[in-house]
Amino acid sequence: MGYFTKPGGGASELAPLTTSRVAACLDSHNWHYDVAEDGDVGGWWDGYWFVFSFKGKSNEIFFTHAAWSRGVPAAEFTQVVLYANEWNAEHLWPMLSVRERDGVIAVLADFSVDYSYGLTDEQLDLHVRCSIDTMVSALGWLDTKYPAYVSN
Repeated sequence: MGYFTKPGGGASELAPLTTSRVAACLDSHNWHYDVAEDGDVGGWWDGYWFVFSFKGKSNEIFFTHAAWSRGVPAAEFTQVVLYANEWNAEHLWPMLSVRERDGVIAVLADFSVDYSYGLTDEQLDLHVRCSIDTMVSALGWLDTKYPAYVSN
């Protein structure tokens, strides 16, 4: 038994990150999604729009982001930034970023990992589930700060 081998755990092969692998992961949970022409995978989870995309020279960086869907006016920008900073200071991920677009606050939750050497199916599933769970938590927490504003 090796020091880093779990009893009963088999070795999984590292394989490149691909759109088809992400789709297979989502399919394994019976989740609904769409695939864009550029290979990005998008879908709705708990009322938030998610995009799983690939960055880097060889698409080795798995980038996940979700968008906050409240119609909070730009006058709240400073307060939303303070809330985002509070979240970022207390959590490892996702990172929240705040922008103003057309007079409305936009908040994105981001989580990315470099998989230059590939990843196992188990790692991919963990990444996808962790992204969804933590982003829904972060954006849901932000929702509690603005209950009067409905989702777009």
